[in-house]
Amino acid sequence: MNRPIRLGPIATAAPPQTLDRAASQQVADLLTPPDVPRHVLARLHDRVGIDTRGVAVRQADGSIPLYGIAADPTQSSPRRPTTAERMQAYAAAAPPLAIDAGRAAITQAAVDPASITHVVTASCTGFGAPGVDLAVVEALTLDPSVQRTHVGFMGCHAAVNALRVAAAYARESPAHRVLVACVEVSTVHFHEDSRLDRVISNILFADGAAAVVVGTGLDASFPELAATGARLIADSADSMAWHVGDHGFEMTLAADVPDRIADALGHWVDATLANHDLTRDGIGGWAIHPGGPRVIDAVATTLGLPESAAEPSRAVLREHGNMSSATLLHILRRFTDADRPRPWVGLAFGPGLAGELLLVR
Repeated sequence: MNRPIRLGPIATAAPPQTLDRAASQQVADLLTPPDVPRHVLARLHDRVGIDTRGVAVRQADGSIPLYGIAADPTQSSPRRPTTAERMQAYAAAAPPLAIDAGRAAITQAAVDPASITHVVTASCTGFGAPGVDLAVVEALTLDPSVQRTHVGFMGCHAAVNALRVAAAYARESPAHRVLVACVEVSTVHFHEDSRLDRVISNILFADGAAAVVVGTGLDASFPELAATGARLIADSADSMAWHVGDHGFEMTLAADVPDRIADALGHWVDATLANHDLTRDGIGGWAIHPGGPRVIDAVATTLGLPESAAEPSRAVLREHGNMSSATLLHILRRFTDADRPRPWVGLAFGPGLAGELLLVR
């Protein structure tokens, strides 16, 4: 008989420095070319609805040297960092976030660090080898025989991909304990650009991490990772993309993304739930990745969800911003903290255009 795959308590981490809405508007004003009307920047901040977000590249005095932003904005001289400079900033900021989340996840799962047999990391905002995975292994003094897998450059839904990999390892043996860590430093990719999607990206994305221990031998009271699902949306490859450019990673985000998600969502979700003898009415928590307010709106409207079902996703967006792969786990942690009844469904979307689904019982 297959043993249930358990998810330990989800741990999260955020950088010590943040941008509130006023500071974010100052940064946007400095980095956005003058041909974009300033009232547009204010309106976009209002529409996105983020009150504060973690920004690892910001210093304690409020400066962001990577972009030439001084503590006194009047002394700023915005600069356009190279991709290499951005990767150096990522390499400095990502490991501490992943380590903090990973350490807390192991502690909260009440497992011995030496018992971790696999580490699965996910990130789309930086590249480097050795990378975050090795930093986690060394900092947490995991066994040198630990097996590492990195899920790279898959975007906002990568937590589901990482958990799917972890579940496969967990099924192999009850002795396997898998540490999953998602970490993003999205703010190393701010752009000085007039394109609306990149202006929005500067306002929307944030930094953060989340981690969880996965295994069949964990405490039986922990939630069960019951299933995952995937859906590629036809003829949508140009709607969302993430490419490496000479001056950072470049986002393409078409205005029709929420509509394309809505068109593909209902049948896919219903069919996946039916495979597990479930319907929408039987779901206790919907973790909708907040790709932006319109994405949350599209999912909630298409699935006929009450506003209360979307509020945890809106709250994470409002309080933390879009942390790409780490965001879905932040929302699921809120379900645990609020003691929301299971089952839960997680939904996230990324380049492709692709959807990923997670079912937790």
